[in-house]
Amino acid sequence: MIGPGNSRRRALIGTTAILSTLAAIQGCSLTGVPGSSLQKGLDLVPAGDPVNSSSDSSANVRIGAASWYGPGFNGKKTASGDIFDPTKLTAAHRTIPLGRRVRVTHLANGKSVEVVINDRGPYAEGRMIDLSQAAANALGMIGKGVAKVRVEELDEAALAENVTNVNRQ
Repeated sequence: MIGPGNSRRRALIGTTAILSTLAAIQGCSLTGVPGSSLQKGLDLVPAGDPVNSSSDSSANVRIGAASWYGPGFNGKKTASGDIFDPTKLTAAHRTIPLGRRVRVTHLANGKSVEVVINDRGPYAEGRMIDLSQAAANALGMIGKGVAKVRVEELDEAALAENVTNVNRQ
């Protein structure tokens, strides 16, 4: 028999379950959630912001910390299935689609390099992108190991323009 005390108990249990679920969701660390542990060191810069030097208003631009792969990863398989080669211009990012080209700019010295995202990571807190040694060298960040960078996803039009500009040289 269900009495008035049981319905109150069920309501209390239901409310407690809902509040517990909400508290658990609020405490989750998810990529892209401001303030989460994976988000530290990563700011999304909206198109049209002065930091965004791209002429493409739909460009996704991120500012954060870059590091580079150590020699222990040479020859290992990446998330894309490629074999990691530190002499190639590649990088790892947690959310940018595999195969996407991005321009990485070292904010302290203005040097830029285009890389292909072929792996997932970095998994060190506060890091946004892991670069191959060749990419880190092109940015002038080998000695320091970590640098503040701007990462700009390139769309197909930007890729075609870059190929055309390279062919003109």
